Amino acid sequence: MEPNALSFDPLHAWLPLPGAVGLEWAIEVFTTENAYGLDPAMTTFTHGRLEARGLQWLGGQRRAPGRVDGMVEIGRGIHAWRISTETEGVVKGIKLLVRGVPTLTSTSGLWTPTTPAGSWLSPTQNHPVQLTYPWPDWQTPWACMGEGPGITVSVRDTKVRPKRLHVSKPHWSPTDVLEVVVDESADALSSRFEAPEIRLRECRSHEEVHEDFREHLTSLESGYALVPWEERADVPAWARNLDLVLTLHGQHWTGFVFNTFDAMAEILKDVTTDVPGDRILAYLPGWEGRYYWQYPDYRPGEDLGGDEGFSRLVATARSLGVHLMPMFGANGAHVDRYPDWEHAAFRSPSNNYIALINAPDWDNDRAPEDDQVFLNPGEPRFRQHLVQKVTNLVERHQVDGVFLDTSGCWFNDPRFEVFPGYRELVGEIRRRRPELLVCGEGWYDALLGVFPMNQTWLDMSQPPRFDDLPMRYARTLGHLKDGAPGAGSTGVHEGGIRPVGRPLRVNGYVPALSVVDDTFTKHREAVREFCRAVVGERL
Repeated sequence: MEPNALSFDPLHAWLPLPGAVGLEWAIEVFTTENAYGLDPAMTTFTHGRLEARGLQWLGGQRRAPGRVDGMVEIGRGIHAWRISTETEGVVKGIKLLVRGVPTLTSTSGLWTPTTPAGSWLSPTQNHPVQLTYPWPDWQTPWACMGEGPGITVSVRDTKVRPKRLHVSKPHWSPTDVLEVVVDESADALSSRFEAPEIRLRECRSHEEVHEDFREHLTSLESGYALVPWEERADVPAWARNLDLVLTLHGQHWTGFVFNTFDAMAEILKDVTTDVPGDRILAYLPGWEGRYYWQYPDYRPGEDLGGDEGFSRLVATARSLGVHLMPMFGANGAHVDRYPDWEHAAFRSPSNNYIALINAPDWDNDRAPEDDQVFLNPGEPRFRQHLVQKVTNLVERHQVDGVFLDTSGCWFNDPRFEVFPGYRELVGEIRRRRPELLVCGEGWYDALLGVFPMNQTWLDMSQPPRFDDLPMRYARTLGHLKDGAPGAGSTGVHEGGIRPVGRPLRVNGYVPALSVVDDTFTKHREAVREFCRAVVGERL
């Protein structure tokens, strides 16, 4: 049976959807204490206006105080819900349920803008479809059921906060049920909640589907100040012409050194015989010493050559025209390296406990480490710590860019909003160093206005249906986990082995080539072939 499903019929007060044959809808309200439906005896829906003057526990056995008000606007096949609720408790969010939608299949299912062409998501009895925003599986709250004709779903919000889309065939429903859940930010919870607009559009063709997505993009541009790539002011001119991200791995969490700074300098001299230096972004993970172990104390690692060795690397890169980009963590911290960690650690939405986000097995004992916590850059002291560490390095060594690891991570922290924290972090860095390229890892729609370039979590060998996100606004880079020639070592990353192939050349994507300890001693010809393919594709 479907996991995490109700084991009883919630007995919703289903309402007809005007102008949509066979579609019905219902509302659920979630507080910090329970979930509720509308009380049928106290609910009216006329002329597009919903008034519910009472709630009921799911299943209808008990009534509960509370009210729900809403409007459903209809036009051009579009149904737009604006729902608000007020209860005696603290409201977490609301759910819109729609039943009677087309049955999703393996050849005509659900898809998002970043779903590869020819792929669909379809629910089964044991595996419903669920997408979560903002996270890699739903990078903007828009989706489509069918290809055209089809039904699109869009949530129009000006605030980054949780949204979930769920499609299943519950035991209590004769048809598939579409659910759209919208939550309030944990820092703004109260007894009242006004949900962002939820839109359903019946599209007669693929052209209408694409039109609806373009309208969704327009709303994003307005809500999050997204600017087309060609008009961005936070992209140095050199960054618009990159051919290669050269990932020069430094020191692993265990202390194993892949490349010293002097070795990196020699590698740059070699690679620039095949790729012009000004078209190379040399990305430096593990430059600070033991990767992740040293976070967030950032300075050139002693085992790699220390400050003097780093200075020699910078001088070599500058002489070759190569642009250096050291790696920093937007969130990660070793508890022994940042004693103030508890003030910034992510908290559960109810503020009951610290939420641990990422705990790789670095030492290979087959268990996750417990020395790392994820911190929220929305917390002023941690944000200022990162700003100072970045600017100290840039002012001392004049590197051209910095990379903020895990910036695509989002959590509903009740003390500090994450997205405004990122925006303030990057804004302060660029106020101090306006010439600096600031890159991130992963992305969701609003973040594209903060980071002009991001390492991608998507498999770019399967390009998305609509590449407007992110390519209309930003560019993507090959990821840290992309393997090196030879066995496919992922270097300092926890990924182990991931074989490398030919460089991908797709719209707006810059391929990455990893360099570990044996890359140039044993696999120089493979490096040359990769580099020549990169330049050849450009030519």
